[in-house]
Amino acid sequence: MKKVQFEQKLNALTKQLTIRKFILFIASALLIMLICLVLFVFHNKQSSVSHSETSQSSSRFNNQPREGKDYTIQYSNSTLIKRSTLNTALKKAGLFNFNYLLNTSDDGGNDAKILVYYNQTDQMLIFKFYQRGYQSDKDYQIGGYDLQKQTGIHGLQPSAFNGLPLVYTWENLQTK
Repeated sequence: MKKVQFEQKLNALTKQLTIRKFILFIASALLIMLICLVLFVFHNKQSSVSHSETSQSSSRFNNQPREGKDYTIQYSNSTLIKRSTLNTALKKAGLFNFNYLLNTSDDGGNDAKILVYYNQTDQMLIFKFYQRGYQSDKDYQIGGYDLQKQTGIHGLQPSAFNGLPLVYTWENLQTK
């Protein structure tokens, strides 16, 4: 008799475990579906933001500053540094954002001229920024870009570009 009771309890326990496994499976499936739904919603929101940014930038395309009309670019000493390397570094440093450079508002660059020197030994570009209304060749700000670390350099002294070759000149034609 004890054996029969034991087998009945074992069968009841097996049914309970099977029901628990089934409930756990259903709960897991629902949780996975919920996560997928949340990811789908957030993915769609991000792509719609990208779409609006793309349409905004394409609508501004017609108002882009033009070389020869709004600014000039001159490359020098092109045997020292590849133009593609120089242009990539200038883009990363924000010096190809001509809308910003020409912007005269408080949040713009308000630049009249930018000179870029190349330190071949340290693999650095040194920038001289002349803002609109500068009075002499000594009215400038200094910046730099480390080509190896691909980061900006701050706190440079005026002697940082002494004796270095000029490799790039950008000039705002709207200030003339």
